[in-house]
Amino acid sequence: MISKKELNVTCSHCNSEDFRKNGFVRGIQRYYCKQCKRSFTTKPKKISSEVKAFAVMLYLNNMGIRKVAKVVNVSPPAVLRWLRNAHRRLQKELKPFEKGELDIIEMDEIYTFIKKNKTELPYGLLILEGKSVLLRMK
Repeated sequence: MISKKELNVTCSHCNSEDFRKNGFVRGIQRYYCKQCKRSFTTKPKKISSEVKAFAVMLYLNNMGIRKVAKVVNVSPPAVLRWLRNAHRRLQKELKPFEKGELDIIEMDEIYTFIKKNKTELPYGLLILEGKSVLLRMK
């Protein structure tokens, strides 16, 4: 069993370590302070946008959602939410490229362009018949 000191939790109102568990609120453990007789919760950790982008990249490289969640140390529903948000953002960016406005290029042109500009990430976006694929060049 984990002791209260190992939890590294103190009352957010009076900084007391004399508390007990008091249920859950929105999936987060709630505590009741015996000193000031108030309830408090620990704040959930904030995930940086770099970690979210890394998780999306792992998924695009054929890693499963549960495995990505384990690597990034979050829940699978969180990874799924990040993927859906990334998809929505990509769809908004691709909206101007409706049918009839697409430029058709050959793959060797993408490869040459990406190899020349090594300052950016080696990725390309292939758009064909309304479908888009993110390409990674080695």
